[in-house]
Amino acid sequence: MSKTHRSNLGSRVFKLEIDVFLRLCEAVNTPRALSGFMLASAGEWSQYLQLSSPDTESDSFADDLLITECMRKNPHLDTGIDKELVATRKWWESEHACANTNELLSAYSDGRISFHPDIELLLTKTQKIIADVLGPLNRAKLKFAESRFRFGPGSTSSCSGSEVILSRKMTSIQDVTPGLYPYWRAITLNHPGFSDSNTTISLVAYNKVTFVPKDSKTDRAIAIEPHLNIFVQLGIGALLRRQMSSAGLNLDTQADINRYLAGRAMRFDLCTIDLASASDTISYELVKLLLPVDWYSLLDTARCEYSLIDGQEHKLAKFSSMGNGFTFELESLIFWALARACGDDNAVSFGDDIICHRSISHTLIRILNLLGFSVNEKKTFLAGRFFESCGEDYWNGVNVRPFYLKGTYEDFQLAVIRICNKIRLYARRRNLGFGCDVRFLRPWLYCFHRDPVASKTYIPLGYGNDGLIRNFDEATPSIAKRGFEGFIGRVWRRKPLKSKKTSVLGAYVASLAFGASSEPDCYPSNKTGAVEYVRGASVQPSLASQLVKNWEGPGAWCRF
Repeated sequence: MSKTHRSNLGSRVFKLEIDVFLRLCEAVNTPRALSGFMLASAGEWSQYLQLSSPDTESDSFADDLLITECMRKNPHLDTGIDKELVATRKWWESEHACANTNELLSAYSDGRISFHPDIELLLTKTQKIIADVLGPLNRAKLKFAESRFRFGPGSTSSCSGSEVILSRKMTSIQDVTPGLYPYWRAITLNHPGFSDSNTTISLVAYNKVTFVPKDSKTDRAIAIEPHLNIFVQLGIGALLRRQMSSAGLNLDTQADINRYLAGRAMRFDLCTIDLASASDTISYELVKLLLPVDWYSLLDTARCEYSLIDGQEHKLAKFSSMGNGFTFELESLIFWALARACGDDNAVSFGDDIICHRSISHTLIRILNLLGFSVNEKKTFLAGRFFESCGEDYWNGVNVRPFYLKGTYEDFQLAVIRICNKIRLYARRRNLGFGCDVRFLRPWLYCFHRDPVASKTYIPLGYGNDGLIRNFDEATPSIAKRGFEGFIGRVWRRKPLKSKKTSVLGAYVASLAFGASSEPDCYPSNKTGAVEYVRGASVQPSLASQLVKNWEGPGAWCRF
């Protein structure tokens, strides 16, 4: 897609999003909606972003939350903000915070200062909880981590852009930090994906800080790790995940548990705590203090000691950042252990989304602040009628999560489909699943009629997001034939674009290392050796049929 075409598409979609937003304001018809309507009509997006959070005690809270949040993450808002500059400053602020924490904890570890006995007791309990979860770092655990060494779906230091495919990763220059290099030959000696014939080792001292879109105010800083380091880090992350699962914190399912608890926080006297820049404020000395020395040494060996940012190498005060293959597991472990050390044996954490009994909340926040973390006051709820965790917002125990008009779409038809579905699913959620809130029918109809091709699509609930989610009597689908049971839906579907940069040797060794069926980006082929696809790219879309077994619709438009 050319830059001109992408720009025109972005302008067209943004206009649609504004028109939909204006109709949403008219639909809810509250004072906050009037403010949103006037600001959007005048293009005063900077003032819109300054709207305060709505009053959780107001009966119109859910409606006001939708209006306040709906456009907040849209990347097309004209705010005059240099989002990359904001993210860069935030990154440096986190580094300075980690440096201060390192100085404090280093003085404590060396015996130059002491904390209040209550704080020292909490730290000791946290150390014991983590030690019990991890256990001794024996040969069996190291073998498990080695069996989970792999490459992730994203870029590495030596493989980016259109070359982010598994076969290229297996044959790219193998960047590695000096700390991991002495162990690399032993690690890969028996690994079928690496051999002297296809491996070129290159020493690098740092990861590279880059920026990806986050919201209309700032970008998000992430680190692109050295090629071989991320391979090892993901194996260590898998080991940490297994150890936590054995202790009762299964990160594969914990997000759903967090959402469940957030919905019942009022009933069970729970609170939800969220931290600002959590992964960027895990200081080096904190990990050294809390983890057993053998585990700390393992993680320290695989991490990056330096980052390249603004063209300069910087020695990190943080232990690891977003982009490191074990950061998420590490922060989940630390926050979970701290919450339990404060006295709640049922506390849970998914990353920095912490849920605990409100009786320990002030103690927990106190120790978090001491250790260099900053509570995100906008997303932390210690009492009241509203709680939030893992992407769901509960008010009086009901999910009132707003939807966000923030997408960058590959074509206008897909934009119409996705926005219509956002409206309809939100309207269904507001009616507790008993049909769809009729107030949002007008915004839905407006979006529905913006494109004749998109309006021809229809699918039921649970079959993706490539067609309009509609009721059976709206869609009137045909019955499946030729021995198939069910119905035929219609979707607007793009086929993935095949990569022209597949390495046959890389595909072969990837199949040996991971198995042909376990890696979705690499499939054996009799003709080419592999079929791989360009990440995020696709060929021209078209209407296609979708076999549907059962048809469950969103429900009729009504007022619950």
